[in-house]
Amino acid sequence: MRVWHALELEITRHAEATISAQLWAAGTTGIEISEDSRDIITLRAWFPQKQDDISVRAEIERALQDTGFARSSLRSLKALEVADQDWLAEWKKGYEPVEIGTHLLVAPSWKRDEVRDSKRTIIEIDPGMAFGTGTHETTRGCLEMLERYWHGGSLLDVGTGTGILAIAALKLIPASRVVGFDVDPEAITVAEENAAINGVAGGIVLEVDRISSFHGEEFDVVVANLTADVLIPIAADLAKVARAGGILIASGILLDQRQDVAVPFAASGFVLDQEKPDGEWVTLALKLHRRGEQS
Repeated sequence: MRVWHALELEITRHAEATISAQLWAAGTTGIEISEDSRDIITLRAWFPQKQDDISVRAEIERALQDTGFARSSLRSLKALEVADQDWLAEWKKGYEPVEIGTHLLVAPSWKRDEVRDSKRTIIEIDPGMAFGTGTHETTRGCLEMLERYWHGGSLLDVGTGTGILAIAALKLIPASRVVGFDVDPEAITVAEENAAINGVAGGIVLEVDRISSFHGEEFDVVVANLTADVLIPIAADLAKVARAGGILIASGILLDQRQDVAVPFAASGFVLDQEKPDGEWVTLALKLHRRGEQS
């Protein structure tokens, strides 16, 4: 019988980005996030093989110290083994329908009967091993910004993950041109499955690709829910895929990283139009005043 391996960590919310980065470096194939309280969250990171939890703890504590966080930001860490027949039930725990903004409702497909009569636009998302369920502050911030800035035309979803943002864009404004890409083939597989669940598989282009492949195209809205360390190096690339006057919605940015992100985007021609803090995170809406000229 197959056994699934996981590490379950209780952490302080402000250290999420640092600890998640270490889990990805350790080889996790996906991370679930449970909202325990305003200040505490639980991460469950899945791995294809059993992990040395002592070594992983040591690496996380070292990373916390290197980034200025207290070692106590990692409150607990334990290894789990879940039998194959129990994995699906474990995976589904914690995924509940959530209302976002004024028009959207995000729900896992197994909860569709609970939300069928909602007057909101329903987006069914089965996260699989990709990021983006609608419950995290960064995804929620992007969806709320989409409600404000997306009026149709063309949209590029950079690092699409589960496809939630691309799917929301097409369901909000049908018959638009929506393209989502990711460097991870598994993420595209998950996004394609979610597009099919939502009945929009024929309306969204989903592909394994990189931002440079879209240089010279002009999208009305570009969405990039990544991390600050990924956003900063591609600021000029994002300017090369947005039309002049178009909007970039950028998230995955901790509040104390906001200025570090703002500098390269300003240099690439973006001007801040709105920002939305949520917990320790902030989502930015930036308007491109000129096409990027950097190489």
